[in-house]
Amino acid sequence: MNLSTTANMLADCGIVIFAPNEASAGVLGILAMRLGFGSVAKYTELADQPQDRLTYFLIHGQVPDATKHRIIQGVRSSDSVYRRFAPIICFVTNGPRHQIVPLVQMGFDDVLFASDDFVDMTHKLHEQLRHDILYVETQHYIGPDRRRIERIDPNDSRRHFGSDCRKIRVVRDPRLGITVEDVV
Repeated sequence: MNLSTTANMLADCGIVIFAPNEASAGVLGILAMRLGFGSVAKYTELADQPQDRLTYFLIHGQVPDATKHRIIQGVRSSDSVYRRFAPIICFVTNGPRHQIVPLVQMGFDDVLFASDDFVDMTHKLHEQLRHDILYVETQHYIGPDRRRIERIDPNDSRRHFGSDCRKIRVVRDPRLGITVEDVV
């Protein structure tokens, strides 16, 4: 793998795109290239992507929710630490910003809106790198700990720490890999 010499860490990362059709996949591919990702692939090419490279997963907001959920579960259940703890981002073309709550509850690491300016998108994507990110793993969920900003059902197991919940500190670095530590 050739590592970038620029400040854009995304150049050292790949991105895999899930979209409802070829046109949407093409638009997201162009956006990913403009954002500076080192490689861009459609989900059909996932098996060809290096397992030892930090890869983002970008899911178009128009993919049905049940499919989004299956994609997240599939990525999060991977044996590869590079897949299991990879950033999973949703791209929403339009609509009110409050629609972010169900996406957060699904387990997305972040949500980009088409109305976001390019600098904000790049900033959000870079925030996934070289920062401590707290993940929560329960029987039915693994993903970012967003309990402070989302409306969680009082019976949701993420609300209660204890034997049902594992807290994990994740640090992603395109050059050093992904560090995963249990938080005690």
